[in-house]
Amino acid sequence: MRTLDPGIGEKFSRRTKRAINHDGSFNVRRRGGPHRHDPYQWLTRMDWWPFIGLLVLFFSVLNVVFALIYLALGLESLPGVMAPRGWWQDFLSALFFSIQTFTSVGYGHVYPATNGSGFVSSMEALVGVLSFALATGLLYGRFSRPTARIYFSRTAIISRRADGTPCLQFRIANQRANVLIDLQARVLLKSVNETTNDQTYALLPLERNAISFFPLSWTLVHDITPDSPLHGLQPADYARLDVEIIVQLKGYDDTFAQDVHARNSYTHDEIEWHRRFVRAYEVDDDGIAVLDLDQLHTTEALSNG
Repeated sequence: MRTLDPGIGEKFSRRTKRAINHDGSFNVRRRGGPHRHDPYQWLTRMDWWPFIGLLVLFFSVLNVVFALIYLALGLESLPGVMAPRGWWQDFLSALFFSIQTFTSVGYGHVYPATNGSGFVSSMEALVGVLSFALATGLLYGRFSRPTARIYFSRTAIISRRADGTPCLQFRIANQRANVLIDLQARVLLKSVNETTNDQTYALLPLERNAISFFPLSWTLVHDITPDSPLHGLQPADYARLDVEIIVQLKGYDDTFAQDVHARNSYTHDEIEWHRRFVRAYEVDDDGIAVLDLDQLHTTEALSNG
């Protein structure tokens, strides 16, 4: 069943990279036009360790700058600092006073005694308050933003049913212990017209395109019947047509009471042939089902029977 372009594009002068990366991002680079970079979106979406490192760098650079300003004004404007004791120790004394002012700790043994140092410390206190308010907002935004931690199998597979019908399969699981309900899936086939390099899209109907609850893994299955756009294609055809399987998921997060989305894709070289998935869960001695996320990707060869 052919479908319209879902928004990824159809006509290109040459073949493109995969449309969607495994992290859900699109392979689109913007150039020209007005600058529309949104720092807030960038800071709330970046990984945690770079975010923390950026906060530490921002805090350190600001305090170093203010410490150098205090040094330029002269440490005699900061009674309580024993000076001179060498440039490095003087710098550390100014840095510690800057940190105390920036964080509004104010131990009191060092204080500004001149108009210049008083003005600088007042500006630093204002910058400190605004900076911590900004950091608090970013932290709240990162914690409060609902995201779906859907774990996709590393590869899709071409398997077959008991009656011999070939089928495309891939597997997903929820990495979190939260409750996702009414999970819906939509799968598209992206391929390339060899003559024009235009990208074409086709909907791949699933055996089941929605589930009510998602506590275990879910294997999504598309039967490759004569009506399927994948019917009759061999591995060489997948490579020749630059096949990409595009997956879009939508569910309701019961914890945040909001819809969440996830997406992924499998390129032709991420599809294993004549394999089947190994079961990723078992029942424990106490009767509780145990989902093994490490087994989500495990496949085995099909038997000849």
